Amino acid sequence: MNAGGSRYWMALSLSLLFAFGATFWFLSEGRNEPPSEAMPPTSVAFGSESDVLVETEEQQAEQESTVETGEDADVVFSFAKAVAELDGGVLEQDDLNRVFFKGVDGAERWEIGMEGPVIGAHQVDANSDGNREFILVDRKHLVGLDPGGRPIPGFSVRPSSSITAQAVVDYDGDGKARYLLGLADGRILNHRNLGEATPGWRHTSKSTAIQAIAHLRAGRKDFICTVDEAGVVMLLKRNGQRRVRTAAQLHRQEGIRPVAFEVESDIGSSLLISRNADGVVETRRFDDGIPLPARAAERQLLEAAEARAAER
Repeated sequence: MNAGGSRYWMALSLSLLFAFGATFWFLSEGRNEPPSEAMPPTSVAFGSESDVLVETEEQQAEQESTVETGEDADVVFSFAKAVAELDGGVLEQDDLNRVFFKGVDGAERWEIGMEGPVIGAHQVDANSDGNREFILVDRKHLVGLDPGGRPIPGFSVRPSSSITAQAVVDYDGDGKARYLLGLADGRILNHRNLGEATPGWRHTSKSTAIQAIAHLRAGRKDFICTVDEAGVVMLLKRNGQRRVRTAAQLHRQEGIRPVAFEVESDIGSSLLISRNADGVVETRRFDDGIPLPARAAERQLLEAAEARAAER
């Protein structure tokens, strides 16, 4: 019995020894294996595995966007600059073509979207009610706004050709304004009041883009002076037809061509100021058209016109 008992205890001891060794080997091999990939943290507590992965990817994308661009990444910045000083404030336009009218205190009074840079801004009493309306012109159209900046129904002129020059003219200073629009196809349009076409206007197009329109009063007579890309200078009547011929002509030039004027008591001795093909400032009398070097005061007049054109 003792011999049987000894064999029993010996067998039990060997079994325990083998079991301990196997356990030690298993634990040792487990420590040498590479750790399993940990699942990234997520705020989702319930749902399928696909829900967890989708939420995790969205969080990562949001975090990357925040790191790269900040919390205000969806904000579109625009910068406004002054385009005209009007009674009661300043007109500004940003690079998104939004126009703002700000009072002298800097507070915004109204805002409107335009289709391009403003090339003309005016205030007139268009309907003779004692209040001055706003007139804005870009390359696509002319629009009239009430004193609060709201579009006036029907007060809009949209030509079939681009607007290349503009002027608002009050011939006699009696508040009866005319809105003159020079076009890329050489036409000149004449409108009045709340945008209707002016009766009796009979301008004939030369089929060359109009670059400048100005109202000149010399003594007791007035003239509408135009310059086109071919360098043709015209002196027109109020109905759009030629009033007097002028020898003053310029070189051909496409695009913007700022000009200035020095008006005397008669139109013949009045001066047209511009740059020649070499960029030199010259003056020409309307009667003989002979180019002469500009004086300092005349150069300053042209430089002021160029500065206004550069702002548009």
